[in-house]
Amino acid sequence: MPYWSLLIVLCFAIFYHRVGEAEYSSGGLLALISVVLSVVALLILRWGSLGILLLQAALFFALSRWNMRSKPRP
Repeated sequence: MPYWSLLIVLCFAIFYHRVGEAEYSSGGLLALISVVLSVVALLILRWGSLGILLLQAALFFALSRWNMRSKPRP
């Protein structure tokens, strides 16, 4: 696994951990989901760094949609 991909995985794990801490008061689960998606992109689908970015963007979009639907509007 290239070092560039490992750096991307680490950066996204930290990002989603912080998002989880801010939004859901626990960031461990989101960081784990992010790492699992990255491993799927790299090792199973063999998409490389671009695949990691694609799946992380999909995770961010899914979380955004979840928050828009679950939080009440004022």
